Amino acid sequence: MKISKKKVADALKEILGVILLVTIVQVGLVQAYFVPSSSMEGTILPGEFVIADKVTLGPRTPDWIGIPWTDIGFPVPALKFPGMRPVEQGDIVVVRTPADRHVPYVKRVVALEGQVVRVRDKVLLVDNKQFPRPDKEQHLDSRTYSLGSRTYGIPPDLGNRDNWGPYRVPQGHVFLMGDNRDNSIDSRFFGPVPVSNIIGRARLILFSFDKDSDISLVKRPRLNRLITLLD
Repeated sequence: MKISKKKVADALKEILGVILLVTIVQVGLVQAYFVPSSSMEGTILPGEFVIADKVTLGPRTPDWIGIPWTDIGFPVPALKFPGMRPVEQGDIVVVRTPADRHVPYVKRVVALEGQVVRVRDKVLLVDNKQFPRPDKEQHLDSRTYSLGSRTYGIPPDLGNRDNWGPYRVPQGHVFLMGDNRDNSIDSRFFGPVPVSNIIGRARLILFSFDKDSDISLVKRPRLNRLITLLD
């Protein structure tokens, strides 16, 4: 059976239309993201849905189109558009990282291009000044890894989780850390991230759900966390 050129053209138009629609939906102005890990705990708990504002720091088109939470899909070139202002230290951002190809991370920006980052005995220093501690930053591990010891996943020349650097953030990049400093896979492990990888600024917690299997379904929603603004 011979397929006409018109039918092929119509099919291609439909496919391109679907791709365009998906792109528009994913870029949008705001989007909700599920946080499964504890790397931002105190500030953001596991099981929370965070609303990201994509206007302030500039929208970013998707770099991958496919079925969420699967490997079914294909990569596409991403574009980053200008925002209302540049990214700043202290911003909590939703961002693509080298640690996961498909699932964005939520982290805090602690340093910008040209700044020097170091950690000494769990204290974060940026340009030799202590970084202002977020209100809910926490260190849950009483151990402090000394200079010269290793943390798996961190390059040997950069030290360990608690004594790291110094390292100068390259041009066009930001340095990210989780507020749960002892339990966060962040730029200490995977390095700085291009500003163009930032998807949006996390602005509020929309819904919070405790995934602990020992808690009844009735008690799992954290009602006191609903519509909580993020600093």
